[in-house]
Amino acid sequence: MHVSPRQSEILSLIADGYSDKQIARRLGMSARTVDSHLQRLYQRYGVHSRAAMVAKWLLGGGLRGYEARTSTVRQ
Repeated sequence: MHVSPRQSEILSLIADGYSDKQIARRLGMSARTVDSHLQRLYQRYGVHSRAAMVAKWLLGGGLRGYEARTSTVRQ
């Protein structure tokens, strides 16, 4: 699964439980932009929910980047 670095950041934050508004504040964009990224991903990968998108991303290899990011945060 190929996602842009920004989309990967968004998916990682969703996996951490952040809302669109929280993600937007953290990344310096509007909540509408976050939603726009998600809608494009839903359409591209044929999913209909945040949970399904994150699961598909993690199973498609996003897990490596997510694990690396969360392990440095925990240390």
